Amino acid sequence: MKPFARRLAGLAAGAAFALAAVGFSATQAGAEPAGATADIGAQSNCNHAWSILDGRLGSTTGNGVNIRTGPHNTNPACTIVGQAQASHTLQYDCWVSGTGGTWSHVYDYNTGVQGWIKDSLLVGNGANVHC
Repeated sequence: MKPFARRLAGLAAGAAFALAAVGFSATQAGAEPAGATADIGAQSNCNHAWSILDGRLGSTTGNGVNIRTGPHNTNPACTIVGQAQASHTLQYDCWVSGTGGTWSHVYDYNTGVQGWIKDSLLVGNGANVHC
């Protein structure tokens, strides 16, 4: 994805976060299919603001590393949106505290998926800049 398109994707994610902050659920914003139910309280831990503050490139320490909607894999676990492989190029955006340590927001250039990965699973321990 070109840098401009990457920024647009980040703006879209920010707009979704802003809607959630003012009380719109994902269903109200039209983000879920008809008939789907969302536990907004449980997913609130998965809505973390982020920005491209670091920008370094890296990768995962292994294959099949889950990319999630937020920095939590328990109580509740944030949704898995993709998997990164050790051969993939990741952009490290910034980090926050989450389940079991720190997590970095990443963009996977190979798949176009963005989300959160626990820093212990990233080469160089993830992003150097806090979100």
